[in-house]
Amino acid sequence: MKKYSFLFLTLFTIFSYSTKAQILNADRFGSSVDSTKFLKAAFDFGMKLDRQKTVILSFNTKLDLSYWFKNNILIVVGKFNLFRSGSSNILNGGYGHLRLRLAQNNWVHPEIFTQYQLDGVRGMRERILAGANARFRVIEYDKGRLDIGLGYMYENENWDYTGVADDVIVVDDTPIRNHYTKTNIYLSYVQAIGKAVTTHTMIYYQARPDINFIKPRLSLNLNLDFKITKHIRFIVKYGMIYDAAPVVPIYNVYYSMLNTIRFRF
Repeated sequence: MKKYSFLFLTLFTIFSYSTKAQILNADRFGSSVDSTKFLKAAFDFGMKLDRQKTVILSFNTKLDLSYWFKNNILIVVGKFNLFRSGSSNILNGGYGHLRLRLAQNNWVHPEIFTQYQLDGVRGMRERILAGANARFRVIEYDKGRLDIGLGYMYENENWDYTGVADDVIVVDDTPIRNHYTKTNIYLSYVQAIGKAVTTHTMIYYQARPDINFIKPRLSLNLNLDFKITKHIRFIVKYGMIYDAAPVVPIYNVYYSMLNTIRFRF
């Protein structure tokens, strides 16, 4: 066990320096309908077209690992992005996420997590967070599963103005650093369709537990997973983020579409 723990912590450290979505869907393997394997891993390679301040083409790679031990699961996710805007290549996206779920098979169980990420396209220099949830299994059947998570997290963000539109006047462009405690609420729904297609929907609601609770950061993630062979899958992902009160004056809505070839073993 110590051997595997050291391996996963090492991989997490390596990938911590390389992110993209502001609210990360870390529920890739944790709510998989197929949970019979004690070790799962997947490697992605894909291209994505984003719309924020400008149209940007990005190339991405991603590694996911999950390890079951007894009734617990350790999830490690890392991602690296290369952005191309015009003739310029920008290396400024990546994340590292570590999540531990205890008593995974119980209908309610705790999970703790920590994450480091950056998103230069939107002006987020870095985001560091850590928190804990109570995860409830609302329903589970042969081909599907619905889970809800409720918890708190501490978030520390550093933003600059590189993602602000050119027509927005910025009087003071000093980077802004915020640190807050936030509620963390999510819904995860997985549904297998036949033997070749799996859908996964994730909805997040993150907000400060005060008067700003009505100014959340919302996230919607929709995944379609098509099984090509035993080890190769084609995946279509749609992600949308709505930030009611952005730290800097960027667009409230951010969206992306991604097509990915995944090698899984």
